[in-house]
Amino acid sequence: MTEQQTHGSRAVLFGVHSFTYLPALDGVRRNIPALLTQLTDPEVGGLPQENCIVVCPDSGQGPFLDAVCQAAEDADDLLLVYYAGHGHFGWGDDLLLATKDSSTKRRHRSVPYEAIREYVEMSRARRKVVIVDCCYSGKALRMGEALTGEGDPLAIEGACVLTSAAETQRSLCLAEGSVFTLALIEVLQNGLRGELPDGRRGHEQPHLITADVFAAVRARLAERIVHDLPVPAPRIATRDGGHKISLARNRAFTGPAAEPVNTAPIDLSRRPVPDPLARVIDQHALVQGFAGYRKSLTSDYLPFISPGPSHLSEPHGLFCRLRDVDDRGVLLVGAAGTGKTRTGLEVGWIALREGWRVYHASASQGSSLTIRFTGTVLAENSPVLIVIHDLDEYFADGESNGAPLDLTALQHLLLPEARRRNIQVALLASARPGWLHQADHLHLQLQDLFDEVELRQDDDFQRSIADHALATTAPTLVARLGIERSREMVGHRPIIAVLMARELEQQAIQGLPIPEMTRPRTASTLWSWARGHLEGDDIPVGGPEKAAFDEVSADWLVPAAAAAAACPQEKADVIAAASAALAHTADRAPRSASVVKTLIDFGWLQYETDSGHLNTVHDLVCDQLVESVLLSEHGPTANRESTRALLAGCLTSARTVGRYTTALARIMNDLASDNRATALSVVLDEWFTDHAQALGDVIRRDAHTGGYALDTLCAGPPFAHATVSNWHEVAGPWLAEFADDANAHSVLRHGLSNLPAADAGPLVAVALRWIETHGWRREASHVLGPLLVQTDLTMTARELVSHKAMGWLRRNGELLEAGFVLCQLLARPEPDQSRMRQAVAFAFRWLDNHAVTAEAHFTLRALLEHPGLTEQEIRRAVGYADRWLQRHPDAAEATYLTTVLDGRLDLTGNASGPRPSASPATR
Repeated sequence: MTEQQTHGSRAVLFGVHSFTYLPALDGVRRNIPALLTQLTDPEVGGLPQENCIVVCPDSGQGPFLDAVCQAAEDADDLLLVYYAGHGHFGWGDDLLLATKDSSTKRRHRSVPYEAIREYVEMSRARRKVVIVDCCYSGKALRMGEALTGEGDPLAIEGACVLTSAAETQRSLCLAEGSVFTLALIEVLQNGLRGELPDGRRGHEQPHLITADVFAAVRARLAERIVHDLPVPAPRIATRDGGHKISLARNRAFTGPAAEPVNTAPIDLSRRPVPDPLARVIDQHALVQGFAGYRKSLTSDYLPFISPGPSHLSEPHGLFCRLRDVDDRGVLLVGAAGTGKTRTGLEVGWIALREGWRVYHASASQGSSLTIRFTGTVLAENSPVLIVIHDLDEYFADGESNGAPLDLTALQHLLLPEARRRNIQVALLASARPGWLHQADHLHLQLQDLFDEVELRQDDDFQRSIADHALATTAPTLVARLGIERSREMVGHRPIIAVLMARELEQQAIQGLPIPEMTRPRTASTLWSWARGHLEGDDIPVGGPEKAAFDEVSADWLVPAAAAAAACPQEKADVIAAASAALAHTADRAPRSASVVKTLIDFGWLQYETDSGHLNTVHDLVCDQLVESVLLSEHGPTANRESTRALLAGCLTSARTVGRYTTALARIMNDLASDNRATALSVVLDEWFTDHAQALGDVIRRDAHTGGYALDTLCAGPPFAHATVSNWHEVAGPWLAEFADDANAHSVLRHGLSNLPAADAGPLVAVALRWIETHGWRREASHVLGPLLVQTDLTMTARELVSHKAMGWLRRNGELLEAGFVLCQLLARPEPDQSRMRQAVAFAFRWLDNHAVTAEAHFTLRALLEHPGLTEQEIRRAVGYADRWLQRHPDAAEATYLTTVLDGRLDLTGNASGPRPSASPATR
């Protein structure tokens, strides 16, 4: 590293060898001096002594986090964070780094690795390295999937995490030092000689890069035994060139290589870390992974039927629109099974033929796809199409704040940076109309980024697709029965038609009798077909007298619907849900395992390749089965008894509660779009109230899945209102067990935001305790915002909340979500004038970065209504409001902002310049 580079570099070293409640690690005492010697040696690390912070080994989490925070703020080249000591797990299965006073019962005294990760993420340092030498340190490798920076997230050259062991392994320590760190120091001290894994020569490399250091350390520890125990193999995760970060000069360097250095990524691990971009996959790889029904999404199995050359959803026209219009994506809107996925693929094939890169995204829980998009898009200079399937899946908790897909960051960070680098980016997303009608909290962001295009969904077109699927998938059936009779049997919904045609074709090829289906196609006839096959498999369906289908259909339908609603999960959990639902139906009902097996044999349930979980082949299969249980065929009347039997299936586990709620929310959104949800809502609310205590008992069993279940219950229809009404029974038991867990922020936010003031008192006390421990976290905005609007806080509590909010803003004030804390902070009375002035300053700093984002109107209104602004500040706020109105003139919020703005202009007597008025439709 050059002198300039070392001047901008920082290192933080924390080694804990003596513990009050945990076994001592005497060797760790020697780690820090030895490592510091190498880092500051002018011939090795070259870091100035004053740029290396050594945290006292007796320190608690505060001094360590303060040191990391300060180093992250100061570093602009290399940021290195090192920890050695004991590692253990938190309630949420997160990695905790032990301090002197930590214990398994005193987890709050440990340092959450998540805190280190967040500080490193926010640093503007170009190169970031985290080294963790403790038991279970492999947990930290998750960081390799999300490393980026908040200050300038698109300018990072690399990030790397090195750990001493996998997430299930214990690290080892000797009297002279921990085994992993000793090997690391040996490599730094002696340098690299000889041939490297990729054929380069070590002594010809002037610097020790992270990939080479890792390979050398791993080789030194391979098959080594210490105290009769095998030494665990180190692990690595890198991002954005993180494998090429220079850690130090190579002492063994003898001169330049005769040939150019190969800096390509090196395959070093026998057990590679999962690809961080696994949920952002190129189109060829996506299609190669198709199995079962999904093969019909390709022209090799089922040719695409165009909606017509003049229709807006015609793929060639869509591609031209995306290619020719900068920064405006297209949002395909259509009901389940009407061709959203297939249309996205067809546009992708056209883009590929035009020389574009094409990537498809799918929602993955707990990870940021926005960050993954950034690395994918900026990796090359060629134009790129991003296809985002099922947009509603990214906002499953009903909020944009903290969702895995940050639409504002895409619009205001990724797209401008891509434009600056002359990379053309097009976005093609899809959503169901029911969700779109309910997504009021997202409408400004969606309007800013996408133009809506409705798929062709008229009956004639859908029937033509189904007919084509019949002719292609079931030619033997059509030849035997004719197109009219075959069409009558499979219906006109394309996905259902393909599923049933495939099964009927097998019957026809084998010369078996074709089940009779003389009724019109409705939701319940999907299961009627399954019932026929169950009879063919000698599974009893109606007792000795074989009652009519009308009399037994609910008994058959309930286990199938319960299994579908419980997906995706392990097969045993799916069967458990079906069994619990069956317990509330007639004795003549089939065994749940038989029903699940039949659905798998049909291809309606299939195993996911990455997780091995059972899942429905398409949401429509689940929706049609569940809707058949919920509603009568003859109108919007709810089937009360079968609905209650179905819901009983979710009481088997917290995860199943969440899966059921997600499926029901999707169905209720669709029903609400044509006014069929009202009667069903009454039955669902009644069941929920009757079983609130049972739900609470199920949810309290696990911190992680219980929190997930509560999030889905609170997110919106069908159970948000009932959850608030029964809060103490449903959420209370989980909070009693896990309220101090870091992941409790979402549940606390829902409760604080929705509970009546008279019932919120105990929850406020819990939330205050939570922010005392976790107030530094990025997610603390979820709790601070609702706390700031509480009117019944004591003076001490008010002071605590204000103090924590200001501290949080000092660390996170430039993040988008800081706006939700700022607008509440500005709106509350603040007797401390100094703190009030700080809040105003934070607001202007935030607006410097986010003034034209959809969410900025909240902060702008609070700022314009603030009584303590100077005239100069008023003019500045008015200027920001003008910019927002120019960007969002037709937004409903424009009316309210214009009213506030007019009041401020009346006070100052003039405006800062011409200002657009809201459109007549919104004023």
